[in-house]
Amino acid sequence: MERLKAGSVVWCPFDTAESAFVKVLSGNGFHVIYGHIHTGQDFFTAQVPDCDYIVSNPPYSLKGQVIRRLYEIGRPFAMLLNFQGIFDSKERFQMFYENRVEMLWLSPRVEYTGKGMEKSKRAPFQSGYLCSGICKNQLEFAYLDSQRT
Repeated sequence: MERLKAGSVVWCPFDTAESAFVKVLSGNGFHVIYGHIHTGQDFFTAQVPDCDYIVSNPPYSLKGQVIRRLYEIGRPFAMLLNFQGIFDSKERFQMFYENRVEMLWLSPRVEYTGKGMEKSKRAPFQSGYLCSGICKNQLEFAYLDSQRT
């Protein structure tokens, strides 16, 4: 959150009102617009709301298409993604070559929970934020907790 301008408008296109992104951003003074395929909003066809940032956790199976659409939209974004194989796709590699890409590596690994899911010790893969227009440097690091383990 420290990388986003206070009081900004944030679009969370893969989220519902119960989403941690929506709750945490709203609770910290951001105006949040959210939507989800289950509430009738399709990220790929939805009209882009007037927003300063786009922040969410998109479906990993669609990460290439999501990243392409984000670059087409042209707003600063931060997407929580599995970094494994992120550069393996020729199409994604070309998008990153032609556009600003930033990676915010997180430690420890992200704990994913969902409706009806128990909190796991940690995910079996490395996640972080794939960003554009958010970070000062193309590679940055952040701790998820204050213990810095």
